[in-house]
Amino acid sequence: MKKFKRLIIAFACVLTTGIIVLVFSSGRKPFKGMEPSEIVSATVRLSPPDKTILITEIEELTNYLNDVVIYNKDNSFTEYSGQGVIFTLTMADGTQTEIVAFNPFLVIDGVGYKTKYEPCYALSRYANRLLNEGDAMIILEKPPALDVIIDNTCDGTLLGTYSWQCKNNDGTFTNMEADSAHPLDCADMLDQIETTETNAFLRFTEEPDAILSALCWSDEHWSDPAADSESVSVYGNEIELKAGGYIYEITAEWNTEKSGYGGIAHYSFYVKVLE
Repeated sequence: MKKFKRLIIAFACVLTTGIIVLVFSSGRKPFKGMEPSEIVSATVRLSPPDKTILITEIEELTNYLNDVVIYNKDNSFTEYSGQGVIFTLTMADGTQTEIVAFNPFLVIDGVGYKTKYEPCYALSRYANRLLNEGDAMIILEKPPALDVIIDNTCDGTLLGTYSWQCKNNDGTFTNMEADSAHPLDCADMLDQIETTETNAFLRFTEEPDAILSALCWSDEHWSDPAADSESVSVYGNEIELKAGGYIYEITAEWNTEKSGYGGIAHYSFYVKVLE
């Protein structure tokens, strides 16, 4: 009797394994047969490094999409970390489809699926190859981030008011205007950077065509946006810090005609130079 029970248990295990193998081996290709003519335009955003690229070779993209295989629904991708590769397709019928390659998941219009590793990896590798190509058309939908580096320590800055343009696939431009509080009204949003150094290096994720101005206010003027500013000396991407606590504002410009995106953006940060 015990031997018979063991046989039944063994059979049940084999049957369960067989069902699991069957489920995962019967994956489907959601984009099988998709033709390049079905896609009017496509972009891919890689995060990190938070850059969007215009895809010009639609046929190559569809070849990768044709090979993608998905299995059961699985939205646990939200618990994973790593690089997300987000494809946005504008279709000939006017609809948009968003595809996120996030191995071992593929997310289609917000719904996650377990996916076959190799085709999904190929899709991600394809996007990174586009990013690293010298002639890739980068689309910045908002101003680049600015980090301030002091004594080999990197700190972020607060993006404030900006006016931004981004070129669309049809040659038109999307204009974005964002207003922000005065730097002196942002005490709760600016971390204090303490240092004994007297210089700081400005590192943009995309270098501006010009730094238009560098201003500062003593921290004695918190919550007093009417206070007069002081000029800050700028040497290329390096600024001179003042002794004591000061709130700094950097204004930079990107040339729209040169890159297909651009505008003017303001950034602020708070540094206390210790005596």
